[in-house]
Amino acid sequence: MAMTATAEERSRRVQQARARFARDPFAGWLGLTISEAAPDRAVVVLPYRLEHMNAGGVLNGGASASLLTMAGTVAAWTGVDLDAEPHLGCVDLSLQYLAAATEEDVVAEARVLRRGRDLAFLDVALSSRAGQAICRGLLIYKATDYAGRTPRLRGEHVLLPAPSPLTPPAAHRLFRGYVEKLEITPLHQSLGRVRLHMPSTPMHVDERGQLHAGALASIVDIAAVAASWSLVPRRQGARGSTIGMQVSYPSAAAGPVVADAHVQQRSEELLFSTVHVTSAVSGQLVAMGQVTYRLLEPWPER
Repeated sequence: MAMTATAEERSRRVQQARARFARDPFAGWLGLTISEAAPDRAVVVLPYRLEHMNAGGVLNGGASASLLTMAGTVAAWTGVDLDAEPHLGCVDLSLQYLAAATEEDVVAEARVLRRGRDLAFLDVALSSRAGQAICRGLLIYKATDYAGRTPRLRGEHVLLPAPSPLTPPAAHRLFRGYVEKLEITPLHQSLGRVRLHMPSTPMHVDERGQLHAGALASIVDIAAVAASWSLVPRRQGARGSTIGMQVSYPSAAAGPVVADAHVQQRSEELLFSTVHVTSAVSGQLVAMGQVTYRLLEPWPER
């Protein structure tokens, strides 16, 4: 039986989403694959790779955020006529880390909760192949038709002053594995303050040629993590993990960026940080993040 026109259109949009995903360099670098795609739903898989791990041997928080972002993006695309070339991009990402993933593939299932005129609101769940919950997040994605006019832009962001003098930290294991592969490097570290740099290479960008939202979430995460550890002397047995993160994306960037992280408050084992990511060339605000990090130190011996 022939499909109705509505069904045909829905099927066409799913195929458009698959084709657009195939053109995403950052997703390709991560090794992401679409397991399932249907209207308002997508399942994306991140394979286990050693370079996705952090220094503790578990999946890097930025890699989890990247998978979550990409799964939500694909699900959002399934309801958009991509041939109309709307302005696309992530608006807001909020996630909580429930458990660590180790030597296993991670599966992200994204569902559209609601579609507005140009915004899609999505729920995304990450789990292991065995069903262990890893991470849960909400994503807002936009697909806007500006009818030929230039989008309005007004920036009055207030940032921390640039650190002076720059004091690069000593080598730290935080900048190995996934972070090293993304070429994220520290420019400055002082107590509770970190500045990082990330280049824009063919690996870092999405299908539009802009820095991928997942790559930006990754530098937000590691900047807050590094700022948290700057407050703690290196001691055997200390360990930490990101437990919550929210990232907003005010504008896109095609060039290198810097991230400034500042620990706003430490409440015993919980550290609350803000992160601003700006263009290294123009200073334009590209991403804003709030990160909650849990850092456990061994009790001193009596």
